[in-house]
Amino acid sequence: EILELAGNAARDNKKTRVTPRHILLAVANDEELHQMLKHVTIASGGVIPRIHPELLVRKKGGKVVLPSASKPAAASKPAAKTTNLLKTTNKKAKAPAPPPTPTKAAAKGAKKGGKKGKAAGSDSTDSAPAAKGTTAGGFTILHEKKLFLGQKLTVLQGDIVKVTADAIVHPTSSNFYMGGEVGSALKKAGGNEFQDEIKSLQSSHGSLDTAGAAICQGKNFPAKYVIHVNSPGWGSSNAQQLLDTATKNVLKLADEKNLKSVAIPSISSGNCNLSWAQNSC
Repeated sequence: EILELAGNAARDNKKTRVTPRHILLAVANDEELHQMLKHVTIASGGVIPRIHPELLVRKKGGKVVLPSASKPAAASKPAAKTTNLLKTTNKKAKAPAPPPTPTKAAAKGAKKGGKKGKAAGSDSTDSAPAAKGTTAGGFTILHEKKLFLGQKLTVLQGDIVKVTADAIVHPTSSNFYMGGEVGSALKKAGGNEFQDEIKSLQSSHGSLDTAGAAICQGKNFPAKYVIHVNSPGWGSSNAQQLLDTATKNVLKLADEKNLKSVAIPSISSGNCNLSWAQNSC
């Protein structure tokens, strides 16, 4: 049965030879086989990434069709009698129809969703960057790009405390130092209420490891949360790896809180000029 399904996958991909990748696709797209072989590794078969369903909402009809952990056969229509059905219809089987292209209504809805949480007055297209130097809501838009899963990345220049986002990232030290550019701006805008949040976070969380992150409530500025990250110093042998880990830890916390937009400054320098990752979680 696996060989038959793998042959179908090879034929659908216009290949005359069955490869381990086709075997992987055959197993992943069959509910019973996926359950039976879920702990089996197929050498040279590659991997099927597990992406949160929230990231695929705006891609209905697109090319990304992946099985999830809870629903192994989400990428295809599951059939209880897969074996018998395929054996009786093998000769007349047709290649599966390609996913439908998004309708105008769906595209319009995706565009509307992508604008949620954006800095006041900033506009964008699906793929073309905004004009360099465009000003909107007190910010200078340096670049704007829509990523392949529907997220939007906007590079802004301005006061990070005034940006409209679900969370602001604060590059800090292991003891939540608030003396940097971003920290000082947050401390000034948040006042005593925000400083009390910092003290409470320090007592409950303890010190931050290098590239570690912790989150607390924002006070007296638009962002609902502040994500503190112990930014790695640039210049060490593993600085790039630590910076990558720090960014992933920030986005992981944002994902746990179901945040849709995050304002990220230059993490390794603490500079207030920010690159704003909107709808990135």
